[in-house]
Amino acid sequence: MAKLLFFIILLINISGESQDQIEINADQFTYDKDNTRIYATGNVEILDEEFKLFAEKVFVNNSSKVLSARENVKVFNKDGSILKAEKIIADQNLNNAVIEDNYLYIPGKQFNGKDNYLRIAAKKVERRNKDWEKMEFGKFTACKLCFNEELKKYEEPLIQLKAKKIIHDKKALNVKYYDVFFDVKGRSVFYLPYFSHPSPLVKRKSGFLAPNYFQTHFFGLGLDVPYYYPIDDYQDLTMIPKFSQKKNPALFFEHRKNFKNGELESEFSGTIENREINQLKENKKRGHIKTKGSFDLNENTYFDFQVHRTTDRNYLNTYKYNYRDTLETNVKLESFRANNYYSFQSYLFQDLRQEFNRRNTPKILPRIKLNLNSDNYTNDLNFNTNIEFANILRTDGNETKKLFLQQKIEFPKFFKDGTLIKPAAYLNAGIYNIEKFQNPKTSTFEFDKIRTNFFPQVSLELSKPFYKKDQNFITIISPKILGIKSNKKSFFREIPDESSINNFDFDYIDLFNINRLSGNDRFDSSMRIDYGLTFLKKKISKEEDITHIEIGQSFQLDKNKYLQQNSGINDKFSDIVINFRLTPQENIKLNSYLKINKDNSSIKTAYSNFLIHQKNSFLSISNIRSAPVLNITGENVKEGINQFSFRYSQELADHWNFTSFTTFDKKNKIKMHNFGAKLKYEDECFGLSFLWTRQFTHNPEDPTSNNFAFLFSIKEVMESDL
Repeated sequence: MAKLLFFIILLINISGESQDQIEINADQFTYDKDNTRIYATGNVEILDEEFKLFAEKVFVNNSSKVLSARENVKVFNKDGSILKAEKIIADQNLNNAVIEDNYLYIPGKQFNGKDNYLRIAAKKVERRNKDWEKMEFGKFTACKLCFNEELKKYEEPLIQLKAKKIIHDKKALNVKYYDVFFDVKGRSVFYLPYFSHPSPLVKRKSGFLAPNYFQTHFFGLGLDVPYYYPIDDYQDLTMIPKFSQKKNPALFFEHRKNFKNGELESEFSGTIENREINQLKENKKRGHIKTKGSFDLNENTYFDFQVHRTTDRNYLNTYKYNYRDTLETNVKLESFRANNYYSFQSYLFQDLRQEFNRRNTPKILPRIKLNLNSDNYTNDLNFNTNIEFANILRTDGNETKKLFLQQKIEFPKFFKDGTLIKPAAYLNAGIYNIEKFQNPKTSTFEFDKIRTNFFPQVSLELSKPFYKKDQNFITIISPKILGIKSNKKSFFREIPDESSINNFDFDYIDLFNINRLSGNDRFDSSMRIDYGLTFLKKKISKEEDITHIEIGQSFQLDKNKYLQQNSGINDKFSDIVINFRLTPQENIKLNSYLKINKDNSSIKTAYSNFLIHQKNSFLSISNIRSAPVLNITGENVKEGINQFSFRYSQELADHWNFTSFTTFDKKNKIKMHNFGAKLKYEDECFGLSFLWTRQFTHNPEDPTSNNFAFLFSIKEVMESDL
């Protein structure tokens, strides 16, 4: 005969006047006539808004508001944590309790896309007012526990903290340990009388992050000790003191703050040291500042700014504080209204390159841009107006105030077969106030000149796609041709060239631009015809490109005699430009941007990248190749490069990864820039990495040397980006 199962639901008042209630389900109930004491057995469930409790035996005293649960007790809390225990004595909302032989599981960060729980175990826990807990003979770990099939028991976690007493203060959001041991695989390797770390319940935790150990020629042995402090819910601060064997300490601060309509990020650093470059400089103050902010003034208007300065050329490179060749300080006020764009900008630059004369650094105070557009319709006239005013200043060298206007009118005509015919006209005009300028046309030095320029341009674009679809693939072939007529005034040599045509690099992206030169100081002056072809093939099932090839060339009726000799467009027939992306398999990718010499079919410029990913291996090969830059007289103004970068990554075993990398130039001989290797171990609770690099630099403070860095991370206790 099947056992008779009692299923009873009781609503029990937590106090005589309160209407708060808990719900109890069980196989069997025993209770007195006044319902003040209830004894529930067999699959007991207690349901509350904040938790669900399951046990074999539960005793409830309604008059004293005491709840006692025994045998296989499990509590599932609203915050996602899970408590397992042998015995609980508590008030009826579990805010105050004594818990014996308990295991607490707290949701942690995901690892490799899988959920992970932090684990706290103790012989006895005393809880007060829900916000304070004392644990006797407690253990804490973020590691998963592995079950040993041979021994039929769980193995000790890789990393755990074990203490005689643990205090978890949920108001102060910290965990304090007394008489604490740091265990590795069950063996105690380190002892501290006291240790603390942020509560695992808080997302942003104050405290020390894992230190970074390093060794360089300049510093000798060194140590970075980061400390993170969340000021409030909307801002935080990271402080990183740098201690080293050879130099005075340095200090780095990073501050971040969110506002309702924007964000602010700032970093500062500084030190005082004796420098011995060229001559001894005692107590030299060195440092940098970088502050940037971005704010939405309304739904259409934005304000951005950045301040980025340093005390000297070598400081950022030597101290490894995100070195850049040029530091930019700017202010930008931008607005988008319907199809129109308005901008007010100002720029200051600090050039840190050794060969650059700082007194020639430009300052732009201010730059005003307006871009006005009609609605964009096919088979109708469309209008575009671009206006720019710029005031360019220098300590030494030319200075320019300019106002430039371009009016564009186009009529895009689409036909049913996809053919596009688009005639367009451009009216360009500028007025310039020029000071301290060496005029290349007259070979005279001009102190103060006013110049004007006006030139029209017309263009006609024609394209038609050809489309083919079969069972597995879509193929699209799109030929395109563009004719442009300009005049000699577009290449106006009697004003300074702030865009620097010597830095011009011709590629497929430039091919169909009306002006292939950057900025609006110089335009293509010859009549030309651009022609090209795009080939695209993609899978229907995944809608991803398998093959994407773009190839084109330009024909100029006149030579561009004022461009550098190997620009690619200085002859009547330009060099051939090609872009392609190939994905023959999901784990193989190849892309490249090429410029091919039209005369001998040699590669003049190439930006190529090859990626292959096979199971636990990853290989990346990149190449940057360019010919020397020759000015109009044939003088070499910039060396060519043929630079390779290799990166190989291999998963050695579970959680172990090895990476090696190098960058070098290959001309007549190999010129190394750097090479190095990194070994990293990382699991759900612990990580460490060892990095070795050999850097070849021209920094006189930190010349070519071996650099070593060691990092470790204890999840939820002392974390670091490995």
